[in-house]
Amino acid sequence: MRGTAYDMMGRRLPTGRPVTASRDPLYVVAPANPATSPPPASRPRARLSPAEHIVLAQRFSARDAAPGKDDGDAPPPHGYRLGRRTRMTVDVYNFGDIARHVTVAAQPVGDGWTVRTDQGREATRIRVPAGGRIGVKFTVRAERSVSRRTDRRLAFGATLDDHTDVPASVALIHLK
Repeated sequence: MRGTAYDMMGRRLPTGRPVTASRDPLYVVAPANPATSPPPASRPRARLSPAEHIVLAQRFSARDAAPGKDDGDAPPPHGYRLGRRTRMTVDVYNFGDIARHVTVAAQPVGDGWTVRTDQGREATRIRVPAGGRIGVKFTVRAERSVSRRTDRRLAFGATLDDHTDVPASVALIHLK
């Protein structure tokens, strides 16, 4: 079967050469078999707004991942296992064809948790190039009052300069 390979930003990879698999996602698209594929939908796809072309992804160190949680049957807590002070990154992807200014901030976690940029601010404004990605560093802190092994919701939101909201990125965290 012949197909076309794309990187995670949707850029077509050169054809006729071997493709190297790495930690970055790779997508291969092949033509559908008309005999087994359903007919295409009759209604046109809705166009995405500029904010919907922005995707937020939380990235923690591998050591923060909870062991034994890969099959979904493990008992709680399920979130990332954080120390009292944990550095992490929010990757901001721009799948649009125009560079955008994006203001990224953590939503309040509460119960003794705080989240700040590495510059100590609650939010930061960045420029993400078209088809690009920018990582924003944050530090997640747990005060002494935080209970161990209790999952909390960590959500990051963002807005564009026109004040439209980017879909949030949500993860669970707990103090190990």
